Amino acid sequence: MKEKKRITSTDIKVALKEMHNSRSTYFITECKTCSTYFPDPQGLLIFDGLAITKSYTKPCIVGYEIKVSRSDFLGDNKWHLYLQYCNEFFFVVPKGLVSKDELPEGVRLIYYDPDAKQGLRTVKKAQYRKIEEPVGVYKYIIYSRLEEDRIPFYEDRATYAEDYIEDKSYKKAIGDQLGSKMAVELQGALKKLDSLSHVEQEVERWRKVEKVLRKHNIFRWYWGNDAVEDKWLEDLDEALSGSVLPRDVDTLERQLLIALDTVKQLKEGNADD
Repeated sequence: MKEKKRITSTDIKVALKEMHNSRSTYFITECKTCSTYFPDPQGLLIFDGLAITKSYTKPCIVGYEIKVSRSDFLGDNKWHLYLQYCNEFFFVVPKGLVSKDELPEGVRLIYYDPDAKQGLRTVKKAQYRKIEEPVGVYKYIIYSRLEEDRIPFYEDRATYAEDYIEDKSYKKAIGDQLGSKMAVELQGALKKLDSLSHVEQEVERWRKVEKVLRKHNIFRWYWGNDAVEDKWLEDLDEALSGSVLPRDVDTLERQLLIALDTVKQLKEGNADD
């Protein structure tokens, strides 16, 4: 039985990014609430995800806190500090990890299920709350995060390395399952490639043959002419069937005639003397 892939916070962040794929919404991950070096009195907080509706008349800042384990959820005792920075607040967890009864009124709950058609499903709606505009959040975004596409949404290099290794193992498992078919196709492709290399060798051999034939003044006008292909094949067969090549015979005949004529003239000259 195939082992189910463990859901990571990165999976959920990517799903949230896709959900907020709209020109009217600004979405980033790992959003700080203030300056790292000059934090607010309650300290520096970091939203796992933050969505801001681009509207003067109806602004809405939505904060996301992602939990992928029960211990992580139960051990969080500062999530309520995020409420002052956003109009709506959500917990986003793998399906069934947290029940809606465990959350206070007004806090939203979203389930993430990678096998469902809609990966994110709202289980409990959030209450819209009026807040003072979070200037520290705005400053952080303007100074540090104007480019909102931050993929793969990692908090630190250690998390990136962990997910990379896990993803590599997961892909290997898929490869093992699909490997047989892919291996057969790859083997077929390699055979075709090998056959093509043999064709290139054959072409090179025929080029050498052509060079030799041209050297001996054979088929100079026929070679490469498809219209007279049968003719040059016949000439080649005829040439290889005899001990002397046709063109050599013609040349020899002409030379003999010239020699005989010369001998005849010499004889006639001696007779006159």
